[in-house]
Amino acid sequence: MTVGPAADAIAEPDLRELYLYWSGKRGTRSFPARAEIAPDEIKRLLPFVVLVDVLDGGRHFRYRLVGTDAAAGIDPTGKLMHEAVPPGIYHDHIAALYRRAAAGPGALYNRSSYGYSDAPGPRSITRLFLPLAADGATIDMLLIGQKADRDLRSRRSAWQANPPTITEELEVRLP
Repeated sequence: MTVGPAADAIAEPDLRELYLYWSGKRGTRSFPARAEIAPDEIKRLLPFVVLVDVLDGGRHFRYRLVGTDAAAGIDPTGKLMHEAVPPGIYHDHIAALYRRAAAGPGALYNRSSYGYSDAPGPRSITRLFLPLAADGATIDMLLIGQKADRDLRSRRSAWQANPPTITEELEVRLP
């Protein structure tokens, strides 16, 4: 498969591979359906994958699957976002990212830096949001690839740590 200009914008090889897989599944349509995504075809990438149901037109989100690396010590599978992510700056940030991704068009590539008070230096997390649509047009799920530059030293999950500062470093809308 040829890496085009859109895929070239993705610095992380695993996330680039996930984008190319998604792009191949959608063909000429705006979005592939969840039924077309075969976990055995992306088995190596599954630890970094999050699958989220888009509910009520993007007002709510439910975690369908969370890979071991992305879970960072907790298992939010089956929970709504507000049940899995405590209120605060991190929740607001993640909810805004998910809403932007669910609004389309295309994929969303984002890198954010998180400054945790109980861990030295910021932690960067890059996410690739790949919309899925059973009807090919109405986004009903997000396939998300997520890569962190390092683990936290804290015993608390990154989901629960609620960093006091978040900086969005990069955001690109991909076709």
